[in-house]
Amino acid sequence: MKQIVVGIPNVTVSSFGFNSIKVSWEAEEIVEKGHLNVCYNFSFGFSDKPLKKLQWIKMTNENDHKIKLHMHPQVVGSVSNGLCDSNLRIKFQSKPAKFIYTAPPVYITNVSCILFRITSLNCSWDFRTNAPQDTNYSFALRLNLKWVFCTHYLKRHKKNVGCYMEDVFWEYSDGGYPDKITIGFFSDSNNFSKTFQPEAVEILTPPRNIQVLSKNGDIIIQWYPPLSIAITRSEDEMTSTYDYGKERTFKYEIHVVENKSKHIFRRINNTLKHEQIFTDLTKDKQYYIQIRARHTHQSTKMWGEWSTPVFINKDKNVFPEWILIVIVPAFFATLAFYFCKRYMKKLLATQIPYPSRNIKLFLHMNGSNDIGAQATIGTQIEQSVPLSDIEIVRTTGD
Repeated sequence: MKQIVVGIPNVTVSSFGFNSIKVSWEAEEIVEKGHLNVCYNFSFGFSDKPLKKLQWIKMTNENDHKIKLHMHPQVVGSVSNGLCDSNLRIKFQSKPAKFIYTAPPVYITNVSCILFRITSLNCSWDFRTNAPQDTNYSFALRLNLKWVFCTHYLKRHKKNVGCYMEDVFWEYSDGGYPDKITIGFFSDSNNFSKTFQPEAVEILTPPRNIQVLSKNGDIIIQWYPPLSIAITRSEDEMTSTYDYGKERTFKYEIHVVENKSKHIFRRINNTLKHEQIFTDLTKDKQYYIQIRARHTHQSTKMWGEWSTPVFINKDKNVFPEWILIVIVPAFFATLAFYFCKRYMKKLLATQIPYPSRNIKLFLHMNGSNDIGAQATIGTQIEQSVPLSDIEIVRTTGD
């Protein structure tokens, strides 16, 4: 095939709409192109992420391309004209025409968002160290082709560093949910946006309708997938029956916990099923199951919320040990108190024994003598004569 010279295109870069640029080019018409078609090789990347270079090969009826800047400071790319066959394989190609576009400075970094409870959004961000003191941004969410601005900011040093938007996705006019989430930052100097895939930032609600079944001695756990903004498109579908076609949209983590010891008996990670069979659970023990989910999307890193515990063997009469620990000492303490009380009562209420016959006789005789002696003394006292009445007679001996 004869060598065909393809000229280098003239490339221009201009601002286009909100936070975007348009790259366009022109090239001389190729006269001798035979059965080949005019095409171009377009590639670009961001200076802060050089490995994220994207490339397209298309026909020349599209001689421009729009690039969303998001929060990237600089775009670097190139355009080459060429001749391609019907399968878009380049046969002849010009030298690349390179271009560089530097965006207005962005003073925000570490932007992260969490979508939770299907309809609510929570975002946060930091300011770069080189941000001017008076720099501040307003936050908004793109809904129904318009911007809905934040009304509940998280502030630090009088600057907006976060936003909480509750039940915001109910505002979709068609009752559906977005295929992507676009947030915007607005200031006096520049505006920019950032886009997320819903499944990449969503914290899922717990799996629904967890059921415990028993079959031939095995325990079977079944559940429905959680509600999600990524697969739910209308309010009616939120209460519809489980769509088994959506089964592999989620991964599940399952914990089987022994109720008495709170020890995790079994942990199952990243299963795609909506059913799990257990054959080795002890029938005389109580367990409970908890399940959580996350999207299978490769960019998803966050697990959803744990389900409330669902008990296995709940109706089994398992006698708790703590009752024995309390009742046995209490029983012995009560028994000891009873015997002590009985002994003290017996000790205090014991009567003095009656004296024997000999002791009674001795006391009787002793008492009679004392009474007789007292009577004699009394008689003698009563028969005594006063001294004044006694005549003293002196006698002389013969």
